[in-house]
Amino acid sequence: MEEVGIKGISKIGEGAWHSVYKIEKIMEDAIVIRIKKKKAYGQLQEFKELDLKTEYESSKAYYGLANQCSVNFCPSFFKYFLDESIVFTVESFMGKGRRIQSLNHIEAISLGRKLGVFFQAMHGKSPGIKGFGNLVWNGESLEGSVQKDSAQIWQADNHYYVSVMHKLIAADLEFDRDIIVEKIQTIIKNRRENQQTISLVNQDITPENIIFDYPDVSLIDPFPRLDFNLKYAGYFVFCYKFLLMAYSNAPRYQKNQYHENYEVLSKIADGFIDGYIDESESLYKQIMDEYILWTLLETYEHYEMLSKEKLSQKTVLQMGNKDIIHQRLKLCLEYLVNLCRI
Repeated sequence: MEEVGIKGISKIGEGAWHSVYKIEKIMEDAIVIRIKKKKAYGQLQEFKELDLKTEYESSKAYYGLANQCSVNFCPSFFKYFLDESIVFTVESFMGKGRRIQSLNHIEAISLGRKLGVFFQAMHGKSPGIKGFGNLVWNGESLEGSVQKDSAQIWQADNHYYVSVMHKLIAADLEFDRDIIVEKIQTIIKNRRENQQTISLVNQDITPENIIFDYPDVSLIDPFPRLDFNLKYAGYFVFCYKFLLMAYSNAPRYQKNQYHENYEVLSKIADGFIDGYIDESESLYKQIMDEYILWTLLETYEHYEMLSKEKLSQKTVLQMGNKDIIHQRLKLCLEYLVNLCRI
């Protein structure tokens, strides 16, 4: 191996979609190879070149924009290879990082603040990609799957939350409907008058994809889309204040022990808010409103899943069986009501 400059190869990760290997070089920085699995969530993955091109070009675009906001926050080197026999990426090694449970509260707040500053900069930067929604490769470049006027998209987004609220309050469930209706209607009234900016956002900000290496932090393996900026700032808070802990009993996430690290995750969210809003009271309120709206959506998704005759294997792995989903629905409802009382 020394003849080609390789010092060693070691497996460093195993996700749902990729097996991850670190290649240490003699004279250069280490790199990471992510090999696409043939089977994910119990299903064989068909080779679809357009989908794979979309996935990896999206990561490439996200990394490029991210490193304009904060140098080396994401891998600076990123290449991919597509073939029916094997699909893999090659990218910069960003470090191994520390486990969440090893962080104290001061470190968690500090790292959360750095994430907040980064995402605020990222959300304020023009993505240079037209459209809205999931990214697609059109043969020459990336574009959003929805090509409509942003004001029209914004009002449709607001209408969707209202429709979900009405479906939830019509459900055969026991909870304080009045407090939820009053709060959601107030949020949407204010939201309609304050259109947010379409940004390149990241749908996967779980700790597995963030390298916590105090005092530094970096981000890998994003799941980008074009969506509203404060909506996804609220999503980060929602994840670290509630969602990660709520999913601790789902097969996909049991090993992560999020429920045992609730306080650290919550402190990361506190730091995130502080870094993102930069002392702006109006930004704080908007982010907390988005946090409530995400909780509304999660609650209704659980109710909807229980109405299905049979759950897919992927759903069971990600969310749990119907008993687990039923218990989490009760947790979501209670949490939503408490948030709406604030």
